Amino acid sequence: MNSQDNQDNELRRRERELKEREHQIRLREIEAEINQPPLHKTQKHQPPESSVKRWYGKLLGVGKFLAVVVAVVVAFKVAVSLAYVVIVGAVAWVAYKIFIERDRAKR
Repeated sequence: MNSQDNQDNELRRRERELKEREHQIRLREIEAEINQPPLHKTQKHQPPESSVKRWYGKLLGVGKFLAVVVAVVVAFKVAVSLAYVVIVGAVAWVAYKIFIERDRAKR
């Protein structure tokens, strides 16, 4: 029985040592997770644009705006002129129908 008790005691001792090692390893892992430095998102440094580029960009935007305004004004003037021609033509046609065609019909 003495050898059986020795084996049981030896197994219990080894089991305790194994649990202690596992416990220490887990504590080290947790400590490593806690002590890690925080990771920050990084990005490449972009040099600031020169003032010439900024002015060029603004000037380009103003130029586009002015081009649109000029196109709208020209389109409006063409539309007004076309409407004027259509109105004058309609009045002339009505006048023709009333005055000239009636006179021809009487003859």
